[in-house]
Amino acid sequence: MKNREIRLISIAILLTIIGFFLIYDTTATKLIAREQSPYVFVGRQVVAFVIGVFVFFIFLSIHYRNWEKGWKYLYIINILLLFLVFFFGRETMGAQRWFSIFGFSFQPSELAKLLVILSISGFFVELKTKKKYLDFVDFAVSIILISIPTLAVILQPDLGTAIVIMATGFFLIYLSEIPFKYLVRTVLLIIVLLPFFWLLLKPYQQERIISFLDPMKDPLGSGYQVIQSIITIGSGKVLGKGWLKGPQTHLNLIPEQHTDFIFSAIGEEFGFIGGVLLILLYYLLFRYTWYIWKDAKDDFGKMISGGILFTWFFQVFVNLCMVMGLAPVVGIPLPFISFARTSLITNYAMLSFLINISIRGEKKIYDRF
Repeated sequence: MKNREIRLISIAILLTIIGFFLIYDTTATKLIAREQSPYVFVGRQVVAFVIGVFVFFIFLSIHYRNWEKGWKYLYIINILLLFLVFFFGRETMGAQRWFSIFGFSFQPSELAKLLVILSISGFFVELKTKKKYLDFVDFAVSIILISIPTLAVILQPDLGTAIVIMATGFFLIYLSEIPFKYLVRTVLLIIVLLPFFWLLLKPYQQERIISFLDPMKDPLGSGYQVIQSIITIGSGKVLGKGWLKGPQTHLNLIPEQHTDFIFSAIGEEFGFIGGVLLILLYYLLFRYTWYIWKDAKDDFGKMISGGILFTWFFQVFVNLCMVMGLAPVVGIPLPFISFARTSLITNYAMLSFLINISIRGEKKIYDRF
């Protein structure tokens, strides 16, 4: 392995270890109050990490180009998993997103992020081997392929993951070099149809968007989580209050803080400096991923690495904006850090593809990137 691959892996592991400490930090007090072990959640995340490392080596042992011709099968598997969860999935807090396998919760919508990248990338590479230029029909088919998993995830409901899948799909369309005008017109059409999409949202999802515009309209209801998150982050000031010493965190004033709102614990206990250092780690993760994307020598590797880079960047950007009240609460975990076991395993699978592309890149077969 080259230095950049070792550094990329090291950064991912470091973020995961930081996540262990933060998950313990945000759950221990609550678990002790229930007379449970304070290591319940962090233990589950460690198990997910071990599985993630196992998955990493499995995917690393398979040349990434072997997935190129099987994109149709990957797409079918993805759709089957997303729809089977409606029939055999476990319902929690009004959402049916998880399979329960021997006590382990598996969320197919998280795996869908990777499967969409692989299948859509394979779709475009196959088109480009047959056609010199991609046209509107190709664009329309790609929109349909992206829309089906997106709608399936929305119905679970999981708006945050659906947004990630849709945004990543659009980015892959951009990379495919389909005429940009089609993409622009589609985005404008989505904006025009936003009032219709509003009607498709669940009441609590509508309340989250309203509370983003005016959190104080319902400070003890839909606006409560965002208000408490802003207070928690601000209370840390420059240096923070120290690990395990944040009163907001340990009084459990932020619901489910160990998942999507885990960054607020960083703000309170490690302050502005801690937040900046974490963002710096993510910058390095993006930077080394960008190097792999830039140096990829074939279209399939180029699209996969670009899709993974966009997915990670988009999730980090939206999550940080969300916890600071700069974006609506849509439920997007912080990669490698939040308590989200299927997400962690999927991220290590993505990491494996990046390393695979970097060390096994082949002679460039297209020159349009």
